[in-house]
Amino acid sequence: MAGWTNNDRPPVPQGITGSAQEGRGIVPRTPGQDERRGAPSLPVGAVLCALGGAVASSTLSFVGPGLVSYGYLSVAPRGGIRARVVCLASMLVPAAVVGMLAGVSMAASAVVACLMALAVCELTASHRLTPGALCAVVGAGALALLGADELVALANGTTLSADVRSLVDALQQQLGDALVGSSAQLGAVWAAVELLWPVAYVMAALGSCVSALVGALVASRSSSDVARLPRLADFDLPLWVVAVLVASVAGIAFAVSVDGSASQVALALSANVAMAVRFALAAQGLAVLVWLARGKGLGPFTSTLMGVVALYLEVQFVVLTIAGLVDVWANFRHLDRGVRPGATGATMQD
Repeated sequence: MAGWTNNDRPPVPQGITGSAQEGRGIVPRTPGQDERRGAPSLPVGAVLCALGGAVASSTLSFVGPGLVSYGYLSVAPRGGIRARVVCLASMLVPAAVVGMLAGVSMAASAVVACLMALAVCELTASHRLTPGALCAVVGAGALALLGADELVALANGTTLSADVRSLVDALQQQLGDALVGSSAQLGAVWAAVELLWPVAYVMAALGSCVSALVGALVASRSSSDVARLPRLADFDLPLWVVAVLVASVAGIAFAVSVDGSASQVALALSANVAMAVRFALAAQGLAVLVWLARGKGLGPFTSTLMGVVALYLEVQFVVLTIAGLVDVWANFRHLDRGVRPGATGATMQD
């Protein structure tokens, strides 16, 4: 570090190369060797960002944010404004150009995925990557994806809801004859699809955010210059997320108690918000599971098997969601809530 002293050693006599710092270790360092040997250079980071932007416009779009996050976080924070601008241009231009080959919607999706990776990297570099910030990133990404597709639909003289309704009608016609005896169950499924289709955009944004977190995790472990990510076992949602859940449940109760167009709008909005908050609570439940596995000293195979079983139970019985919701008040992990991340012993929370 720049502020360290030279341990009160005498100055190096003239004619002797090297310095007192170079001979302190068991194996002397070679000239030019420093702690950044694991971090890629700016050109390499820009290439990774460009590759991630291009991949985000392909069928492997879920890999793109991870490549962008790894390339950006490895070089941009320590490179200053110039490195940030270079990486930003490197990711957005290929995402837009390659995406336009498949359509405006694909280009917009790729750009949004790159910007979400950028937000995750900047939050990580500034030690502000909290669960609340991640929820905000996912929410903003989902709204951006939804808004972009809605604008494309309006430009084509239709709307997203009308397109979804047409798709559901076509599927009903195709499957109606094949599944004659289960028309009631199919009717419930189609009604749920018509109501909850916006959740697909939340899932797409969540996938991009998870991919970006994986890339940031790899970058933080490959170089000592990159800020470390908080641990999943310390994931702790802020209370405003629970407040959003309570408001959505109240909106559903209002929608089922009244009639009219306002009731339909309130039901659609509240149901989709409640489903979106469910993902956040499930993440908190998964954090509790990771904490339990670590406390029991379970190995990687057993922990992975527990995670698979927990995800299956989450799909069937919302087990992780319930565990996460209870943990908000019960605090099973005994976290020091209210501590800013980045402080000594701080947890990943607001």
